[in-house]
Amino acid sequence: MRGEGRYSVWTAGEELYVLEEELFKKAAQLVEKKDCYELARMLVVIDKEVYKYEEEARRLRLTGELDLDVYRELISSYNGIRQKIFKLINENKLSNDVSRLFKLMRFSNEVAGLYLAGYLQELNSQGVSL
Repeated sequence: MRGEGRYSVWTAGEELYVLEEELFKKAAQLVEKKDCYELARMLVVIDKEVYKYEEEARRLRLTGELDLDVYRELISSYNGIRQKIFKLINENKLSNDVSRLFKLMRFSNEVAGLYLAGYLQELNSQGVSL
């Protein structure tokens, strides 16, 4: 935390850079296998993570504790991760299938309680190398 004692834009950016590397490596493996189901699931989980941060930002704004710069860095980084994965999907002509599955999964019970930390643990337990 660079001596500040609180979560900073620098810390957020650093953590999300590592996360982006992990997710992109996994997405590339899934694209190679043409696993549209798991790619859609990954995108749903990323969207849920963004929604979770948006909810927390609303709560913090009401209490006057929101660090707008950190919030912007988080949302911007997650959007960048998502765009990078979408680009990879499009380049490999999987966008139609992934898009259909994404739309079906967004509100399904299968991913209802699954967030990014749990998703990454699940991948690791399946022996997926990140």
